[in-house]
Amino acid sequence: MISVAEIDPKKAYFIRHKVLWPHKKINDCGIDIDHHEDAFHVGAYCYEELVSIGSFFKLKNKKLPFDNQYRLRAMATLYNYQKIGAAKALINFSTEKLRILNQDIVWCDARIIAVPFYEKIGFIKIGDPYDIPIIGAHYLMYKTL
Repeated sequence: MISVAEIDPKKAYFIRHKVLWPHKKINDCGIDIDHHEDAFHVGAYCYEELVSIGSFFKLKNKKLPFDNQYRLRAMATLYNYQKIGAAKALINFSTEKLRILNQDIVWCDARIIAVPFYEKIGFIKIGDPYDIPIIGAHYLMYKTL
């Protein structure tokens, strides 16, 4: 059973470290704007275990011609819980919140490995891949709300 709720950003550190940033110490898995007033963080639970996380920030990407934008960062799902619908439920919960906030789109820097997931849930890939040092190749992707 999957449930989704907003979470404190510190609850995301374990999954950020385990899945996204194993090269960092767990206490260094914060994002400088985690506590900004417009930020929110979402977690998906399988029963009582936090298995998927995503952080959302009110940030504009100049490459996208939309006024009201949020950026998705640090989206990750524990390996043993991928493909059970947790990440999709997290995105559905978050996009509904963003609609209520009158946002036009949500965008992200998607790792190459995650592009098929994002495309499956309605994100559009634009441009050429680009490299984020230490982490690897990404695509800019967005979803209209």
